[in-house]
Amino acid sequence: MISRHLVLAGAGHAQLDLLSALSAGVPSGWKVSVVTPQPAFHYSGMLPAVIAGNVSPAAADILVAAIARAAGVEVHIAPVVALDAHARKLTLGGGTTLTYDLLSLDVGSVPAGLDAVPGARAHAFVMKPFASALQLMAHLDAVCSKSDAPPPVPVVVVGAGAAGVEIALALNVRIARAHRTSQITLVDPEARDGAPLPGFAPRVRRLAQRVLQRNGIRILGGAVTSVAADRVGVSVRRESVELPTVATVWVSGAASHPWLAESGLSCDERGYPYASALLSLKSDDSVFGGGDCITLSSAPTTPKAGVFAVRMAPVLADNVLRVMRGEQPAAEFIPQRNFLALLSTGTGSAILRWNAVTFESRAAQWLKDRIDSAYLNRHRALPTSGESIPPPVGLP
Repeated sequence: MISRHLVLAGAGHAQLDLLSALSAGVPSGWKVSVVTPQPAFHYSGMLPAVIAGNVSPAAADILVAAIARAAGVEVHIAPVVALDAHARKLTLGGGTTLTYDLLSLDVGSVPAGLDAVPGARAHAFVMKPFASALQLMAHLDAVCSKSDAPPPVPVVVVGAGAAGVEIALALNVRIARAHRTSQITLVDPEARDGAPLPGFAPRVRRLAQRVLQRNGIRILGGAVTSVAADRVGVSVRRESVELPTVATVWVSGAASHPWLAESGLSCDERGYPYASALLSLKSDDSVFGGGDCITLSSAPTTPKAGVFAVRMAPVLADNVLRVMRGEQPAAEFIPQRNFLALLSTGTGSAILRWNAVTFESRAAQWLKDRIDSAYLNRHRALPTSGESIPPPVGLP
C-alpha cells in the first residue's frame, strides 16, 4: 500500500542518478512523481556544439520523461511556480498542486539581470530554457539567408564568462557556415582589461583572449544599459556607446528562482536555499537539493557549474534512497577545490584548464567529446517507455 510521496522537482544533472536508481525499482510504500518543464533534459555541455551546427539538437537530449514513465514514475510536464515548505506543497504551471512527504530539488537557475536592464527581457535570447537557444539559431539562420543581410552580421553576447566565450565562438562558426562574416562583441563589466573569463587565472584569460581575437571576436569591458531589437547600449568608462546587433545573447550569470526565496526555506541573500553536505536543506530535512538551485552552507562560494551538479548526483541519489528505506542519510558532498575546464572553440580544438596547466589543442576537444559522450550514453542506456519527444521548435 502506497503511503508516502517523493517528488523530484526538476530532472537535470544532479537528479539523473536518482532517476536512474528509481528505474531499477521504487522502494516499497512510496509513490514517485517527476516535475520537469520539458520531456527531455538538454545536456548543457553540448550546447556550444549544437549552436555551432556541429551536432543536431537531439544529440544533447536525454529522454527523462520516457525514462521516468518506464520506471512507473508519474510525470508532470510543467514548471514549478511556487513551493510552500510548511504545507509541503508544490504548485505547477497551469495550477496543478502536488503534496509531498519527501522533495528533491534540481530546478537549476534563471538568467541573472534581465529585469535590471530596459529591453533585455523583451529582446535578448537566453540559453535556458533550451527552446530559447533553438529560437536564436532559427533567427540567425533566417537573417543570414536574406540577400540583404548585413555584410558582417553583428551579434552581441552579454557575459564574458565560460558560457559567453563558448557561445560567442559557436555563433561565429554558425554564421560562417551560412557563408557570412560575423561581427561578434562580448560585453562584460568585469572585462575592462580586455580579457574574458573573469575569475580565472591570468594565463587562462590570456589564452582565451588570443583565441577570441584569432576568430575576430571583440571584447568590450562595460555594463549593458539597454537592449533593443537592433542595438545594445553599453556604458564604457562613463561614456555611452551603442552596438548594432541582429541578436543579443544573454549569458551574464545565474540567479535563483524567485519562488524559492518565498518558499519558507532558509535561503542566502541571493535566494538560494542552504543545504548541508548531505544535500538536505538546513531548514527542512524533508527537502533535498542539488545543482545550481542550492547554496552549500559549508562551501557557499561553490560555482554554479554543471561539473559540481554532476558530482552531487550520486550523493543526492544515495541519501534520498536511504530516507525512502527508513535509514539516515550518510553520504556527503565535498566540492573539489579545482575542476577540469574544457571550452570548445567550435573549430575542432578546445581550451583546457587543469590546475596550473592551460593549453589549446585538438586533443582537448577529443577529451571533451569523450566526457560528453560517456555521460550521455550512460543515461541513454536506461529503459524508456518507447515514446518519442516533439521535434525541436524553430528548426526543421
